[in-house]
Amino acid sequence: MPSPVDLAFSPSCFESLSWSADGDLAVAAGEYVQILTPKKLDTDSSGPKNQDEWNITRIRVNLFTVAEWQFIQPQNRDDFSLAAEQSTGTVVGVAWSPPGLGRFRRSVLAVLTSNLLLSLWEPVGIQGQWTRVAIVNHIFHLDPTAPAQLTGLELRRSNIRSFQWCPPLLAPPSQNAGLAPEPESRWGVHLLVVTNDANEAILLRVRRLVDGKISSVPYSIDKLALYSLEDGQERYPQACSASLLRSALQGKARPLSVCCGPWLEVPRTSEDIFYSATAVIATVFGTQLRVFKTTVTLLASNPVDGVIIQYEATARLSDHPLSINSSKWTPRPVNGPLNWASTDQSAAITLTAPTNIGFLAVSIPRAVYVGSATPPDELDIHEWPLSILAEEDGEGPKRYMEPISGMTAFCDEKSGVLSLHLGTMSGLGIVLNLDGSRANNSPRLPQWRKIVEDRLEQFDLDRDLGGQSVARIWGLASYRGVVAVLFSRHPTDMIEYRVTSDEKSVLAFASEDSDYSPDIQTLLAPTISATESWSPADQREAVISYVLSSMDEIAEGDPESQRLIYALACCAIVDQKGEAIRSHARQSLIRLAVLTGADLTEEIARCDEKSPTLSAKSIEQLSGPGAHMFEKCEICDAGIAWVSATEAQCAEGHLFVRCGLSFLAIQEPGLSKYCSRCRAEYINEETIARIHEGNLCPLFRNLFEAFDTCLYCGGKFQASI
Repeated sequence: MPSPVDLAFSPSCFESLSWSADGDLAVAAGEYVQILTPKKLDTDSSGPKNQDEWNITRIRVNLFTVAEWQFIQPQNRDDFSLAAEQSTGTVVGVAWSPPGLGRFRRSVLAVLTSNLLLSLWEPVGIQGQWTRVAIVNHIFHLDPTAPAQLTGLELRRSNIRSFQWCPPLLAPPSQNAGLAPEPESRWGVHLLVVTNDANEAILLRVRRLVDGKISSVPYSIDKLALYSLEDGQERYPQACSASLLRSALQGKARPLSVCCGPWLEVPRTSEDIFYSATAVIATVFGTQLRVFKTTVTLLASNPVDGVIIQYEATARLSDHPLSINSSKWTPRPVNGPLNWASTDQSAAITLTAPTNIGFLAVSIPRAVYVGSATPPDELDIHEWPLSILAEEDGEGPKRYMEPISGMTAFCDEKSGVLSLHLGTMSGLGIVLNLDGSRANNSPRLPQWRKIVEDRLEQFDLDRDLGGQSVARIWGLASYRGVVAVLFSRHPTDMIEYRVTSDEKSVLAFASEDSDYSPDIQTLLAPTISATESWSPADQREAVISYVLSSMDEIAEGDPESQRLIYALACCAIVDQKGEAIRSHARQSLIRLAVLTGADLTEEIARCDEKSPTLSAKSIEQLSGPGAHMFEKCEICDAGIAWVSATEAQCAEGHLFVRCGLSFLAIQEPGLSKYCSRCRAEYINEETIARIHEGNLCPLFRNLFEAFDTCLYCGGKFQASI
């Protein structure tokens, strides 16, 4: 199990912790976000394996240019917020996107600051320097590329109060996908739901631009649908009716948190629709719980010039049959983070919401969730007061009123049990098993609570506080059955004075399964690829077959595509043993000879030989017909021979590494990317696109989009070793 990490800062908001699918942790810390990435295992080191397990990077996220955050002139009180205008930009929300959105198919970090700006961050460049790559608020301007000053309702619409990444919407693979299905089938469509000061919920689609034409704006954000929460319902029913306070609260209510449930497929309403799915979105509006639904439809575009199928998304936000009664599920104020929990086998989907004295769990049958069945008169609703566990823990009822500040749910892979973990600002921890159709199990104390208690006891002894101390939990996150808990320790019954250097917090890890205690390398190891058990030659055969069988018809008139097909055919000759793939390579070479007029007699003849090599081209061939297909040493201008699928050597002896996917020789520094797991070297297609001003040949782009993780181990890429 990873060791606890002592952090030299204090978290700045509820849900301060987020754990990405790549294993990176992000912590909200005032004006900064601290990012913890696992260190590479040093097999030569004789020190303890658990020592210094993480690299910690601190990025300041509250510095904006005038172009990014325009000046706001004083306006009427309904539209202008002095607090947001003069805010220092403290982090109030942090969350990783699902994998596949960012560079090298990694996750993108979304950060919401107290000036109501939501920005996206990712590491850029060979050194991996974290950089702001998009500001989501700009989508609400008339011209998102040149945001201007806003006033009135438009200003309120641009102020983002809360956000959450939706689960990835996975499209089913097309019939001709084969070994490399479309990116939307592997990674899904990435959607983001936000709420603003105009009391609206907006569904956004976020995409990364892969053509390299606009390097300064690497992401595209599109508005898909909008839902207004202004329906006249009570937002603060706890206030005295007909009072001035209630009237003021009613007009100033804002949606303070939002959460999107899982996607469930719904029947298609038209033959033009490729796939359609629906999800229920929950939000806390004032102190009331509100739910509504979204239906997203994917339309498949016809591939042009061999380009991989692209999916356009349309969406609709509308009332759900449960919308009318959702505010009546509990008479108590709802506040804090929301959470949806389910598994593929669950008969119901559970929504968990904190209240002022405990938490509420609502189990919604799948048929009701998708809207195909009428909601029953009584749903399976349970509400547990935190005082039950607080008394059992010996703390008494004095601290159970502290709000819930962290929540995470996950399914144990071994037992299949779906469990929900909660933490409060008084250090109370809760775990609740959700058995699919009903959330009727009794809450209990989690295993990570023991770590919190031990650290709190040590804090108390070091300062001789006599038990007058408390732990505050700032966030929970889960990854492969392991729960990470972020907490700080404080004295009670006294004034706490501290300077910045005294700010401390602890990040600890635990599992409910006592027999499951993986080290950090085992826990964060990449998921095993379906082809990892194949030999390297078989994996290369899959790439060669994919290109030559489905895309060599687009080579006519495209020199770059011809060069790539020639390299793949040569790789088949020197590396492959199967007769079918070598026969296919012969057909491609014959066609290239006809298209270019090049003399490919040697290559065609070697297709029938066992373990052949291809000699380097002569000076005459390198300047004759089809010369653009042949590789030439950029050091001495000599031809490069084909002796291996992994190495290239010119006639003068200069040695180069071949790309692990295109099998072209990599002759220049700075053109490579590397597998983060096996260190295999590949050509970085984004760098090539920038060199060609975005004009990357379709065949090259499709190949690298189809095989966007390491061919040999399934690991994700990085810019440097």
